[in-house]
Formats: sequence, structure tokens, C-alpha cells
Amino acid sequence: MRFVVVGGLALGAWGVVRGTKDVDIVVAPDAENFKRLAAVAEAIHGHVHAGEAFLSSQLSIARQVAGGDQVAIETDLGRLDIVQGLDGIPPYDELHARSTKAEILGVEVAVCSIEDLKAMKRAAGRTRDLADLEDLDAASE
Repeated sequence: MRFVVVGGLALGAWGVVRGTKDVDIVVAPDAENFKRLAAVAEAIHGHVHAGEAFLSSQLSIARQVAGGDQVAIETDLGRLDIVQGLDGIPPYDELHARSTKAEILGVEVAVCSIEDLKAMKRAAGRTRDLADLEDLDAASE
């Protein structure tokens, strides 16, 4: 599966350690990648709450992600947020081109650049995001 880690977990790659309740990623927007994501989600008992329905099959999860909006997949391992489509989130190709490789929990993954991470935090503008910006600045000094 092709993706870039963003959000709270990406902070660790840039020297800021804090707890997070989910893993935020932006995925490559192609049908095969959506199928791989859905297969992983199904393997860890993932489901998407969509209105009154719980989508848990590979096909239904892949279709939901292909819609291009934010999708929260609840899994046995925690929440996986697919965050493309949110304001301030660059497209996958741009994020990936500027990303760096980092080891997270023993696995090498693409992590967004510090510049992209800061821009996304500024765009979100929540209290937690503003604190993250201060922590990123302090970590880079």
C-alpha cells in the first residue's frame, strides 16, 4: 500500500513525541491502492461508520476511500484516518514527492516533510495543532 504518514504520528519523525489517538495517512489515489488499503483494513477487523451503516467488506471500504473525502476506519489496532480531501491537505503526489523515509514502530514508511506538516497544522488551526507547531519549532532549534 502506498501512503504518507501525516498528523500526530508524523511529529515523532521530526523530534516531537506526544500521544495520539489515531494514525493519519494520505493514500495514493488509485483503485489498486484502495483495494490494498481495504484488504489491510479487513484483516484487522476494520469498519467505517457511514450514516446508519457499518461498512466492513473490502469492496465497501475501498469504495468509501475512493470517494476522496476523509474516512475514519475503526480497527482492532485503533483508528486509521484517511485524510485526503480535508482543507490544507496536499494531494498524495505532492506529499510523497517531498516526504522522507522514517522508521515508525520498526517499519520504514514515508512521512510528510516538516514544511508540509507545519502547513497542515497551521491550516487546521486547532489548539492542539498550534501547540504542535510550537513543539516543532522547539525541536528544530
